[in-house]
Amino acid sequence: MTKSLLLLLLSACTLFVHAQDQTGGSLTIKGKIREKSSGQSIPGVQVTQKSNPKNVVVANASGEFTITVPGNAVLIVHALGYTDEEVAVAGRSSSLTIDLEQGGGGNLDEIIVVGAVVKRRDLTGSVATIDAKAISITPTTDINTAIQGKVAGAYVVNSAQPGSAATIKIRGNNSLSYGTSPIFVVDGVIVGDNLNSLNPDDIASMQVLKDASATALYGSRGANGVVIVSTKKGRRNAGEVHYNNWVSWSEFERKMKFMNAQQIHDLRADAFANQYIENNPTADRQAYLNRINSDTSNLVFAPYERDTYKSGKSYDWLGAVSQNGMAHNHTLDFSGGSDKGTYYLSLNYTDQKGLLKGSDYKRMGARLNIDQNVKSWLKVGTYTTFTHSITDIVDGSVFPTAVGANPLLPIDTAGLYTLKWADIFNQDQYNPLRSLYIQNNQYLNRLLTSNYINVTPIKDLNIRTSFSADIYNEQQYSYTPTTTGQDLRNSNHGNATHYKMETYNLQWDNSATYTKTFGEHRLNFLVATSLQQNTSNFDQITAYGFPNDDFSYMYLNGVMSRDKTVLGSDFVTTTLMSYLGRVEWGWQDKYFATATLRYDGSSKFGPSHRWGAFPSLAVAWDMSRENFMSKVNVISHWKWRVGYGVAGNQNIPNYATMSLYRPVYSSGSVYYNSDGRRGNPDLQWERQKQINVGADIGLLHDRLNLTADYFHIKNDNLLIDQTLALTSGFNNQVSNVGSMTNQGIEFTLDYAIIKQKDLAWNFRFMISRDRNRVTKLYGNTQAIYNKGGYTGVEIQRTGNYILGQPVNTIYSYKFSKIAQVGDTAKLSHINFGGRTVHPGDIVPVDKDGNNVINDDDRYVVGKLDPDFYGGFGTDLTYKGIGLTVFFNYSSGLKRISSLYEGGIQSDGMEAASVDMLKRWTPTNTNTNIPRAVYGIPRFGIGDVDLGVQDASFIRMSVLSLSYTLPKSIRKNVFDNARIYVTGSNLWLITRDKGYDPETGDGFPNTKSVTVGLNLSL
Repeated sequence: MTKSLLLLLLSACTLFVHAQDQTGGSLTIKGKIREKSSGQSIPGVQVTQKSNPKNVVVANASGEFTITVPGNAVLIVHALGYTDEEVAVAGRSSSLTIDLEQGGGGNLDEIIVVGAVVKRRDLTGSVATIDAKAISITPTTDINTAIQGKVAGAYVVNSAQPGSAATIKIRGNNSLSYGTSPIFVVDGVIVGDNLNSLNPDDIASMQVLKDASATALYGSRGANGVVIVSTKKGRRNAGEVHYNNWVSWSEFERKMKFMNAQQIHDLRADAFANQYIENNPTADRQAYLNRINSDTSNLVFAPYERDTYKSGKSYDWLGAVSQNGMAHNHTLDFSGGSDKGTYYLSLNYTDQKGLLKGSDYKRMGARLNIDQNVKSWLKVGTYTTFTHSITDIVDGSVFPTAVGANPLLPIDTAGLYTLKWADIFNQDQYNPLRSLYIQNNQYLNRLLTSNYINVTPIKDLNIRTSFSADIYNEQQYSYTPTTTGQDLRNSNHGNATHYKMETYNLQWDNSATYTKTFGEHRLNFLVATSLQQNTSNFDQITAYGFPNDDFSYMYLNGVMSRDKTVLGSDFVTTTLMSYLGRVEWGWQDKYFATATLRYDGSSKFGPSHRWGAFPSLAVAWDMSRENFMSKVNVISHWKWRVGYGVAGNQNIPNYATMSLYRPVYSSGSVYYNSDGRRGNPDLQWERQKQINVGADIGLLHDRLNLTADYFHIKNDNLLIDQTLALTSGFNNQVSNVGSMTNQGIEFTLDYAIIKQKDLAWNFRFMISRDRNRVTKLYGNTQAIYNKGGYTGVEIQRTGNYILGQPVNTIYSYKFSKIAQVGDTAKLSHINFGGRTVHPGDIVPVDKDGNNVINDDDRYVVGKLDPDFYGGFGTDLTYKGIGLTVFFNYSSGLKRISSLYEGGIQSDGMEAASVDMLKRWTPTNTNTNIPRAVYGIPRFGIGDVDLGVQDASFIRMSVLSLSYTLPKSIRKNVFDNARIYVTGSNLWLITRDKGYDPETGDGFPNTKSVTVGLNLSL
């Protein structure tokens, strides 16, 4: 009976399938596939019947194909490097010509993870994709910069210094102290967050995995998100040559407005006069001003300052140490392949000169990607790149000193070792022109290679083993010559440092995947192991006392003060062993589930807590495939996603479980000295419990696409550096302390407003919001304060953990008002902690109303993270002309600008902001800018929230105009030829009074114009 029923069902299925195949009759289609822009044929293209994936053919070397399908079939046309096309054959002739566009997302289907290849559509978690076209919009040497504002949930902060990479956070802060950056995975190799040695021209796509389900394949390494980078490959039966070149010119995006020499002169006179009247209330203020401004007085101004003031000159020290930046980039690549395999070879050279004289970055690199079918069941490949870079780093004092230099002081390279105000030399302001002579040269050699063997012993079973290595050798050499203020102050007679570090990150992955279809059910099983060993060692020598500066750091043998030589070295090895299992299930292409379990063992923890299990489960429902949606033509697809998972964090200092002691030799004896950290053998994994709910919606035949996600993360066993009482004999220890939550939303909209053969107009918008809170600390503790300052016990404005507040808060007094003459009696009853508050001075809010201003009166006045952020832009193409405009933005972010705060409370003996022109005076009382006064202890603008900057901004990050030459001009010499002009950071709106709301005051952002050329043969 059972067998008969089974046969009956099989027969019914056969008849049904046969009937379906006969619907509309069968049709033999002959077609040709071309590149849309050039009209050139594309070989090796895959053409698949959508309703029957087993019916697939490959176009020949001329781009031609033949396929037999039902008369109502839809063809899916897929080629690496091009946008997928769906072509309905109903009503068409049996001869088709299909044009494909370059750079689409359709080629981004495969992702290499822990040695296995998975389909992106099978990742039921939250994943965002950026393709090569989107990356190339921003000409840059850093791929993080290229994706800024283009991925919902990814917060990118640029770095303007040559050779420095932008920082990136995914979904905000999910830890207190350790581990806020995602990991990067390049062709399967986990490389941490150092990607500056990669050439952006080699990148085919980037996938950003954001929730626990998507990142579960990486276990503890993916706790803060994963960025998967896939590099370019060759195409079968095609040979191609590409040359990409761009040249850019840059300058400071904007400069802070400081007082000129004449304004500084008047400010100082006012400040000294106010001090004089403070100490001599009945004196004649104007008579004092006349006296200090006379030609014979040296009470306030030095003779050189009076001369500058009278001449009307003002000296720009920043201009003396800066220059216009310039960079050029060249990439030449060759690619191709046959039915047996593909290859991709690229060569790259980058040269960048920064905005400060002597700041340079050079990078030379090569990449070789090979995939080869040795047998029908055996495939091997390598993805290997080597990079050599040289970075010339300008001393960190140059920029801030030049910005804060005295505009009354003539620019002098020969006579000054330190700068001065009046006749007082500031021993902390080294002459920036002399500081340019300090050498700091960094050399980096990096080999990044991933090599695999893939075996298919039986149908549907793939066994893959891969060995990867990330090996880099860093050498840094510095020399401080005897002609600098730094050397003179420390009486070093020249000092040189040699620093060498070698790092070997080795990774061995083994995986087996088995895929099977049972009727309408599709199952995929993955089991894998991963072993990672990270070994690093360094040695350093610093030598003092050189007879002259002729040999710089190149000849240490000649040092005279050998007894001052300082040596340092260390060797560290850590390992991570992982076991992984995953099951994927799909039914009718409507219902999906993914279950993952990863078991990680880290050598960073003690034997009792070394292993952690990290499970995840995600389900998805493609609602648009249900029968009740069949008549809703406006909806192309609508997929719901729900995922839950646990991730771990092991990013703690090496050997944090042990108390380390190092031998020290002194006075003929050897003793062991602690490094100050007490070991904690009870350290455990920091655990993140994450839930994600999302939807992917396509409307109007997928011309309008929406993606929305909500996430909630609870993080327990937080790892922090806990301060210990000095009586313990240690300074600190790493501990598991408390909990925090983080939740947010992300939204992305893509709209193809116009999609025609010669005219296309697209719009893209992204917005993200994440909000974290500390929900528990140890015991009944309400706050862990970061103490320091001059006394060492002052609560600092940042670095505090306060229950119920976000992680990165600003903790300060609130500004109440500027004291007026009528407030004198009331203010006399308040204890300001040794500070003076007279008319014109800042009055903080007395929070508890007890007439005493102390730490109990501090507030959380802002946070260093934005409320929401994202980007939006549009691109318009008409025939060969293209226009792209892109903006990125951030809102709700607060920032501390020490440079502005110093300038707004200047007494004329340091650089002053032009806002001091609006300062309080007896005749200008309606202002929030305090008076100028010299030598009187009072509340500065940095003591209250008045100095906290609103770092919200909107920036035009890219404005690009391009032109692709038509075929008639290229004369069959080039397959493609494109020229473009791109402006970066051309326009900015912000209330921030510092140098830049994004990069801060350390090294301002730049604006640049780039001219580029792309050629293809």
